[in-house]
Amino acid sequence: MDLLKTLERLQEEKPEVAAAIGHLRQAVLANSSLDAKTANLVAIGIATAMRNQDALMGHIKMAKAAGAGKDEVIGAILLAIPSSGVPGALAALSLAWELYEE
Repeated sequence: MDLLKTLERLQEEKPEVAAAIGHLRQAVLANSSLDAKTANLVAIGIATAMRNQDALMGHIKMAKAAGAGKDEVIGAILLAIPSSGVPGALAALSLAWELYEE
C-alpha cells in the first residue's frame, strides 16, 4: 500500500477527513524547528522501529523530494537498529534501495 496514493483517494472520497489529516500534519511541522527533510528522516527512523512499511514508503518519498540523499535515508534506518533490531532495519533498507532505484 502506498500511503500517498491512499491519501489522494481519501481526498477524492472524503475531502473533509483528508483536509483534517493535512491540517494536523501542517500544525505539527509548523510547531517543529525541523525542516521537511530532517523531519522526514526522523519519521523514517520511527517507521523503521515500528516496522510500518506503508509509513516508511511515504516518508522515504517525501524525504527524497525534500532533498535527502540515499545515504541520509539509509543512515536514518540504521539508527533504528538499537531500538528495533536488525530485521526491521533490513526490511526498511530493502524498500529504501528500491525507491532510490526508481
